Amino acid sequence: MSIIASVYLKEGIIMSADSRITGTTTHTDGTKDRHTLSDNGQKLFLIKSESVGISSCGAQVIDGKTIADFIRIFEQEEVNDADTVETIAEKLSKYVVGKYQGDLIFHVCGYNDIKKCVYRIINDTLTLEADTQDHCGVIWNGEPKVISNILTGANAIPIEWNFMQLKDGIDFAEFLIDITCKIHRFQTGLGTCGGPIDILLLTKGYTKWIRHKIINP
Repeated sequence: MSIIASVYLKEGIIMSADSRITGTTTHTDGTKDRHTLSDNGQKLFLIKSESVGISSCGAQVIDGKTIADFIRIFEQEEVNDADTVETIAEKLSKYVVGKYQGDLIFHVCGYNDIKKCVYRIINDTLTLEADTQDHCGVIWNGEPKVISNILTGANAIPIEWNFMQLKDGIDFAEFLIDITCKIHRFQTGLGTCGGPIDILLLTKGYTKWIRHKIINP
């Protein structure tokens, strides 16, 4: 599994993701062994002339392709200059249905002119999570328990979303992934979240990789 988060503030959107890929080996005696395949999986992408961010969790292989290849081919085959964040989210939701049956989640984020757009795709269900400048908050998926305990549990931390500055949002998006990975490191059993944290910033005027394990480590 994975952990992805998208923080949306008045000044911009910050997307973050871990890098761990896990797999299961079935032995001849029928027993199964879960293990880490890589800590360098790419789960956060920038498409459409570097204006729309997509993060993913769940399946790591779709239609025989890695998530990175799947998103690249989706962009080549389906995305054109006239597309908006909304139409890209709609196209991706339909594109996945015909190629994969199982648990798969995407966050699709960006701006239509000055309008902030945050979409979440869970299997074949597309949901608009934020579409106004004043709508601030965070969505997360993958291994949600750690973040859920922090933000929605019995002892949840209150967050002043409307006053959170962009740099604070970047730090917060990193914190959510980092704390999840660290809990998974020390918990009993296989830690399914880990590896480098990728962070993408999208604003009305520009996009920037705050951290990317290859481009900007």
